Amino acid sequence: MSASTKFPPPDVPYIRAKYQGDKQNPTLIVMHSTVSTASAGAAYAIAMMWNRNTSPQSSAHYVVDAAKTYQCVYDSVVAWHCGYNTGSIGVEMCDNPSEPSNRWEKKDHIAMFNRTVDLVAQLCLSKGIRARFLTDDQLRAWGRNKTLANGGITTHAQMSRVFKKSTHWDPGVWPSQKFLLAVNAKIKSKTEKATEQK
Repeated sequence: MSASTKFPPPDVPYIRAKYQGDKQNPTLIVMHSTVSTASAGAAYAIAMMWNRNTSPQSSAHYVVDAAKTYQCVYDSVVAWHCGYNTGSIGVEMCDNPSEPSNRWEKKDHIAMFNRTVDLVAQLCLSKGIRARFLTDDQLRAWGRNKTLANGGITTHAQMSRVFKKSTHWDPGVWPSQKFLLAVNAKIKSKTEKATEQK
């Protein structure tokens, strides 16, 4: 890939979340679960919940279900998603982590999974974020110096464990290694396609 190749950010419908913070330069992606179904319409319902004046004091940058992806906070703005938010992008998968792990084999979850892979690959490409899961020590290093070199992908559960600003444990049991392999394959495909078009 040419060094001059630029990848655009995700282009999805925007429904503004009420609760947002200051400006930021994101270098980390945090994966979440909404505690909802993955079916079509779930992402819209979550986005509209965050949009209302009566919204709970939370938000994320993106929410994804089987049929749609919505952006609720711009990438350059802090969202209220994990208690230690600045420098990160929150991605909410429409999923209930309390359900059995075989939920990921069902049609709606497979569709949501694939949409989320595409979203995260596009975020990594457009922001320069490394498509890797961080260890706890690597996440602590990111907390000290939020550079792209220290960045990558994590979960709400890991953020809770490392920084202790939340007690959430989502996304629970999920096909994380399959997800990472798929994100890297998507990045490779998008990169090769961009190179061919030059």
